[in-house]
Amino acid sequence: MPGSKMACTPTAWGKYEATSGRRLSLVAHCLDVAAVVEALLALPTWSRRFTTLAGQSLAPVTVERLTLLAFLHDPGKAGAGFYSKALPDEARLLWMRRTKAGRDQLGHTRVVAALCGEDRRYAAHRDALGIEQIIGWGGDDIDAQEAVTDLWLASVSHHGEPISTESLRAEFSKPFPTWTVPIDGYVPLDGLRELGETARRLWPGAFSADPAPWKPAQALIHAFAGLVSLADWIASNVEFFPYDLGPQDAARWPHSRRAAATTLRAMRLDVEAARASLARRKPGFRDVFGFAPNRMQLETAAAPLRSPLVLEAETGGGKTEAALWRFKALFEAGEVDSLCFLLPTRVAATGISNRIEDCVRKLFPDAGERPNTVLAVPGYLRANGASGERLAPFQTLWPDDGQDKAIYWAAENSKRYFAAAAASATIDQFLLSTMQTRHAHLRGSVLLRAFVVVDEVHASDPYMRTLLKAALQRHLAAGGHALLLSATLALDLRDELLGIAAPRRALGFGRGAPAEPQAGDSEPRDYPRLSAPGFARQLPPPERHKTVEHTVLPQMHEPQAVAALAAEALQAGARVLVLRNTVRQAVATQRALEERLGPDHPALFRCRGIVALHHGRYALPDRQALDVAVGDAFGKGAAKARTPVVLCATQTVEISVDCDADLLITDLAPMDVLLQRIGRLHRHADRDAFRPEGYRVPRCIVLAPPGLDIAALFDARHRRGLGLGPRSAYPDLVCLQATLQALLDHERFPALCIPADNRDLVERSVGRSTLRRLAETLGEPWWSHWRVLAGERSAEVADADYKTVDWLAPWRDAVPGELSTEARTRLGLDGVDIELPAGATSPFGHAITQLSLPAWMLPALPEDAGLPQATDFVSGADGFSFAIGPRRYQYDRYGLAQATGHPEG
Repeated sequence: MPGSKMACTPTAWGKYEATSGRRLSLVAHCLDVAAVVEALLALPTWSRRFTTLAGQSLAPVTVERLTLLAFLHDPGKAGAGFYSKALPDEARLLWMRRTKAGRDQLGHTRVVAALCGEDRRYAAHRDALGIEQIIGWGGDDIDAQEAVTDLWLASVSHHGEPISTESLRAEFSKPFPTWTVPIDGYVPLDGLRELGETARRLWPGAFSADPAPWKPAQALIHAFAGLVSLADWIASNVEFFPYDLGPQDAARWPHSRRAAATTLRAMRLDVEAARASLARRKPGFRDVFGFAPNRMQLETAAAPLRSPLVLEAETGGGKTEAALWRFKALFEAGEVDSLCFLLPTRVAATGISNRIEDCVRKLFPDAGERPNTVLAVPGYLRANGASGERLAPFQTLWPDDGQDKAIYWAAENSKRYFAAAAASATIDQFLLSTMQTRHAHLRGSVLLRAFVVVDEVHASDPYMRTLLKAALQRHLAAGGHALLLSATLALDLRDELLGIAAPRRALGFGRGAPAEPQAGDSEPRDYPRLSAPGFARQLPPPERHKTVEHTVLPQMHEPQAVAALAAEALQAGARVLVLRNTVRQAVATQRALEERLGPDHPALFRCRGIVALHHGRYALPDRQALDVAVGDAFGKGAAKARTPVVLCATQTVEISVDCDADLLITDLAPMDVLLQRIGRLHRHADRDAFRPEGYRVPRCIVLAPPGLDIAALFDARHRRGLGLGPRSAYPDLVCLQATLQALLDHERFPALCIPADNRDLVERSVGRSTLRRLAETLGEPWWSHWRVLAGERSAEVADADYKTVDWLAPWRDAVPGELSTEARTRLGLDGVDIELPAGATSPFGHAITQLSLPAWMLPALPEDAGLPQATDFVSGADGFSFAIGPRRYQYDRYGLAQATGHPEG
């Protein structure tokens, strides 16, 4: 067996199996990675995207060069320091003492600094690898030579940290014993020579003289970094590329190429078979969704190939089906290979995943060629309609369904979610592709083939929106496609989003691209509407309209009064949704309901027979069960002859959740958010005949601050726990005042006509120019508040701009790093996972091994304390409690809360 032989041969190795001592030669591993890169670049969609980024066609010599550089992604593994990792500890430590080498000499990425400089000690090493010949691709142009060097270093950066000549410059003159001092009979120069000779033998065209100097575009360099990261991850999997795949020298190459083609098909990165199948069968809209398409859905699928495409239509009007049907059209036409469906919240992403899975199953009934689906939410381990079980850090158990396990590969790590053919994800996973953090290039490159759908695109602050625009600019500049969905989009925001595609320089993306006037803006009140740069189409109004009776009551601070309102509706037989801005108020309202109705009242919402509410502060197994319970009680599957029920919830159910209520009691929020919440009313027309007397017309009660006085919220004492004002989910008090004024304008809005009033309501309450005029009219302190918000928005935009990776900027300017605490908080990634002892059982009967605590809930701990640990665990009939440092926490049917101490928001 080749692996056994290699164990006693002093040859550079690329992979090592500690349990058996088997080694895969460095040449063999590099051939496997090069084969995957070559296979990816041969796929039509990938080829088009890279051609666009390169600014020129990918000629055969260019593909050969890229394949060669992918082969040379791991030269650092030829070093003696890395070689020593497969030796006994004593041998390695002896070599380190003899050479005075630090642990940095054991690595295999940054040690390439010796191969980048001009130090004569390493001239033979550079010659052996052929570095000077590769740099010569740039001709006599110094800038072109540097770009070629950066392209190679982008390949070396396959572990996610950008490495460039600039970041290595300080190390050029330091000694590198890993290259000059042999170990255990192994000579590093021989390892480099073997790599170089293999490269010259297999890709002679890449080394041949080319009269035209080549200066790789910066966008190509950035994309190539991600491509090699993906290829290295794939080729490092021994299930796809086993040690005994073939010889461990250049003769392995044909075996590597066959394995690469087979693996990409199995992983559904190569979807050509699925595309051909779809073209043959040509399923219709009704075949997939079970009903005839409306005009909006047909128009969206047939819209010109311009991006971004913006679809504005009412909640519940079928935007999701419109997006999925456009994906089908783009996929069949060969414009995209995958779908990336992005939602603002975990609950929304989880809810949409079932619809995507169902759509994919019906589009592709043959499981053998069906694109794979992934729920791209960390912790869920769901793919292709099945759930996996984590066995160990690098092992996951999936159902034995006869499928090649490669179709589950993308779901096993959040960094490769978007390698799936259809992913439903939270928006933060997409934004990570444009931030200066590890593996951003991997995420960005694999997304190039995707049709990106951003749902509820209005639900973002300036920081998130700046990141979103940067990610979309990169995607669109490569020729990608994107669709932005919203029921409540202000005109200024729509024009800002359409301006993403406006050309700025070179490929047309980068920071600060200006918005341009769009076709159709002379008629700003059209709704629903389909827009793209240079294209606008007013869509016919929906056949079904809702007239929502609305009342404003100054009772945000009165959970008992809210409970009384809900109880009155329950008595009439209504199904009631109570939506509070904060977990604190939701729990208080739930307790008030139980006090008024009695804890065993049949109308109280239940999960697995236990009275509960719905918010984001539950353990993962309970959150999943609660999501299902909401659908069972309020969704399309709920019985038509319905019994009354009341659910207390937070924003977790306001977006992309199938929830049909007769009465909505909601806290005041910005108008665009309120319209989303109102979308939970009378969602399904087939249930209208079963609604109780008095609720045949949708009813909404909006809870406002005492005295309907928004100005009182300038004082922090009056806004505690409401989720309104500075340092809350809804900080803009001017926007809240405009929203309240619109709701109280009974002359203009005696009732809310949905969707006919949507545009007017949003423009009156959310449009930036309208709010500025209102702040000026109201005077102090409103105008000061507005100026502070404007300054904060500018600072957030600048901060987000600073954190983005610009694919037009030189590779050497790429900044490695991890997300700061503040950045993680803004992305909603600041939860700290706490491990719980065995035996922790939730009130819903689930075994709980881990809880995620928001960072603000944790006590201040010493910097050297390490990860927070749960102590003093106490289990009870209703849940359990534990301590972290001086604070104690309770987990019961109300979710996670602090037993004492820090006030909750």
